[in-house]
Amino acid sequence: MRITKVETRVVKIPVRSPYVFSHGVLKAFSNVLVWLHTERDIVGVGECSFVPGGGVSEETPESTKPLIDAYLAPELIGEDPFDVERIHRKMDAVVPRNLVAKSGIDLAIWDCLGKAVGQPACKLLGGIVDAKILCTFTLSISTPEKMAEDAYFRKTQGYKALVVKIGRDPNEDIQRLRLVREAVGDDINLRLDANEAYWPDQAITVIRSMEPYHPEFVEEPVKRWDLDGMSKVARSVGVAISSDESNTSLDSVLHIIRRGAAGIINIKISKNGGLYRSKKIAAVAESAGIPCIIGGANTYEIGRQASRHFAVSIGQTQMGMGSEGCAPASQSKVDDVTTTVLTYDDVTRGNGYVGLIPGPGLGVELDEEKIREYSVA
Repeated sequence: MRITKVETRVVKIPVRSPYVFSHGVLKAFSNVLVWLHTERDIVGVGECSFVPGGGVSEETPESTKPLIDAYLAPELIGEDPFDVERIHRKMDAVVPRNLVAKSGIDLAIWDCLGKAVGQPACKLLGGIVDAKILCTFTLSISTPEKMAEDAYFRKTQGYKALVVKIGRDPNEDIQRLRLVREAVGDDINLRLDANEAYWPDQAITVIRSMEPYHPEFVEEPVKRWDLDGMSKVARSVGVAISSDESNTSLDSVLHIIRRGAAGIINIKISKNGGLYRSKKIAAVAESAGIPCIIGGANTYEIGRQASRHFAVSIGQTQMGMGSEGCAPASQSKVDDVTTTVLTYDDVTRGNGYVGLIPGPGLGVELDEEKIREYSVA
């Protein structure tokens, strides 16, 4: 089987209400879809997911589509999609980083391979460790009272773990966590995501003030490049620290572990370059005895389903911590690009857990009409 053509398209879908975090305000999901055609008429589908205007990645949809079209796609023509390592090496040779761009191709490869052998992608990634995935919901920054109200509602939906976005105001952040904890009680895991908002000494002061409310961990409290600062925070507080923006490639995760900067690794399939590279990162985390969670970015159902295939097949993601990337999107987009989408009702039916959408490859079917409706020229 050989790759004959690669197609890309930018698709933009608005959210119902603005989603606030420390980097900015999200008003729409804007991602790049990838189609990988083969001579056997098997077409693999992938997705490059972003946080537009959020300062999380250097890549954008507008930069990624032409980069794939002009640089990465020509390297794939004539290649066997089963040669995954070779394809990643070829992409690295022509473009050294741009992991979000490569992730869309990687997801399309695994979708193609699964369809070719009639198996779900997770079976090719190592098989199923546990078919149930604990979900989290991420609360957008708002008033402490509104966030507490939202948290209680999500608890009634069956969520057992919630992410509290912080980073706009330290004093309000403490109040946010206090009111959310009072609203949901002690039987819900609460984690905090600062998105790089604090400097190290400030982070230490704020986190110590939050410790009475028992946060599960705090994610990326300082700037992504300040691993010394993050290590200082990790040594100074009684709450675990998780990395997200600071971990992108295999080498960055190795640096984080060596410096003791984080005790949890947040793997985002798109940010980390796809399923193949994410599996390598999970192996490095395993060697250090560090659990992994799966973040979501602003991901359509293609990427979320890919995250589920990763979650069920990797032991480091099945260590009792919930993953937002496998759950229905917390940002309440108005639509999606697939015919089947897991919803909040699925979380309720699963008592806080979800599973895979069945089918070969990634198990998703595109809704061509919606793709046409939301495509960006």
